[in-house]
Order: sequence, then C-alpha cells, then structure tokens
Amino acid sequence: MICRKSLWALAVVLTIGMGQYGCTSLPHSSRTAAVHDVKIDETLSAESLLIQPGDEIRWINLRKQEVLVEIPNLIAEDLVCQREFSNWMGSVQEVVVLKSNESASLCFKKPAVVNYNVRADTAIAGSKKILPGVVKVGNPMPR
Repeated sequence: MICRKSLWALAVVLTIGMGQYGCTSLPHSSRTAAVHDVKIDETLSAESLLIQPGDEIRWINLRKQEVLVEIPNLIAEDLVCQREFSNWMGSVQEVVVLKSNESASLCFKKPAVVNYNVRADTAIAGSKKILPGVVKVGNPMPR
C-alpha cells in the first residue's frame, strides 16, 4: 500500500515538474527588442532578412485562409525565444498553423542561415502555393 502511494506521489511530482520545465524553457519575447516582420499575403513582404542574434522574426498571416510556416530542422537549443512554435508540452515544433491575422515568432541564439517555407491555399482546389524564405542571423559562416 505504501509503495503504491509513493509511486503515485512520484508520478504527480514528475508530471508537475515536466509541465513547469516545458512552460518555462524559452522566453516568449525578443532578447534585443528588435522585431522584424514577415507579412504573408499573396507573397512574402520579405523573402530574405538579415537579423542579429536575439532579434525577433515574426510571421504575420494577412490572408483570409490559414497558412503553414515550416522551418525544417528547428532545434530548441538554437533559440532564445519562441511564440506559437511549441506544442502543448512545450516542445519546439517545426510547423505552425497560422489562422487569418495570427502571428508566430522566433529569436535565434547564434549566427545561422534559416530556410523556411510558407504553404498557402490557392484558387485551385486542393493545391498549395509554396513561398520560400530565408533568415540570415548575424554573420553566418558558409557551410
């Protein structure tokens, strides 16, 4: 009986601890207070951006339909802040769905070249438009 109560208590403590870690692992605001907007409409307002480490890049959906912002190989350790790029457990995810007039943002920690795609519906039923973009953070070294 005591063993079951101890296991139950341990499970509760671990669950609460994991929830606290997931919610507090990354700040939700820019570290430098510089914000660079990419407005998503029929095209991207900025297909290529040069920002500094800690600057915030914010994707804003100005379309009436939802869009997907995809950042392949996104790693939490490369970020100093994020908003909307995490799941309910707090883990960073590579794809975010933005409804009309919604936004999401990231702040990168160190120099890098970050390629991304925005997928949006077109007038042709079932087809998607892919809008590619790139964010150059700092002075990234060529690979």
